Order: sequence, then structure tokens, then C-alpha cells
Amino acid sequence: MVEQAPKSNRNLIIGVVIAIVLCCCCLVSAVAGYYGYQAYVKAQQVVDQFENLDIPTDPNNPNGPTIDIPLDAGTLPQGGLTDTETRYTAWLSVQLVAAISGCDTPDAAGTTIAVVQEPDAGGVWVEEWSVACLGGTSMPYRVTFTPENGIVNVNVEMP
Repeated sequence: MVEQAPKSNRNLIIGVVIAIVLCCCCLVSAVAGYYGYQAYVKAQQVVDQFENLDIPTDPNNPNGPTIDIPLDAGTLPQGGLTDTETRYTAWLSVQLVAAISGCDTPDAAGTTIAVVQEPDAGGVWVEEWSVACLGGTSMPYRVTFTPENGIVNVNVEMP
């Protein structure tokens, strides 16, 4: 009689290991998908909040969004290194930051501008705008002007 070689369980073991690896990959993918979806939902909520934000526009336009922040676009503070157009942009930005930080009814006539950093090699300079608020108080705001591609970007720091 011919003896048969003992049966090998090698193929069965390889199959079980492959099945375990595939299950682990599916589990990791499911967990990553869940947390990725949760991050997507949160990001979408933030985007929706920004889309629903009323951006101040012309207060004389009755069809425009409601403006809760009183902006004085007619009068500009005097001083600094900017031209009138850039000072206008900076003044609107300063008024928004001032309203957010508690300065009621910023007044251009009582606002002073001082250059605290002269333009560097890249043309960037910093001014301090001391904004006159309702009630005789004032609040200082650092405004950075950065020339780029023919325009000057304005950045107002929160106090």
C-alpha cells in the first residue's frame, strides 16, 4: 500500500489571514469614512454660516441686506501714507473691527492716524489708527498695508 503525504493546512491558513486583513481594512475604511463625513458636515455648517452673513453694503440701497453696523463711508480720517481710495478701504475695515470689538459709532473726524512702521523693502507699512468712539473714548487699531499686484491689501488687527 502506498502511503499518502499528510494534508497541509497551508492554503487554509493563508485564506484565513487574507480574510482577517480584508476585514481590518474594511473596518479602518469605515471608521475613516465616518470621521471624514463628520468633518465634512461641520465644514458645511461653517460655510452656510458665512453664506448667511449679511455683508454691510450701501445703506442708501433699500434692496440691499440689512446693516446692523453703522458705517460712515462719507468722511475719512486724515493722515497716514495711503491714498484716498486705500484709506477708504481701510476705514471701512477699521469700522467693522471697531464695531465687533466694542467701539460704538466710530467717528472719522476724531480718529487720528500715526505711522508706526515706515515702508520696508517690500513696501509694507503699519499705521496705528486711534478711533474715536461714542462717549468720548478711543481705541487703537494696528493697520498693516501690503502692496501686491498694483493694489494695497489692508489688514486690521483686533485689539
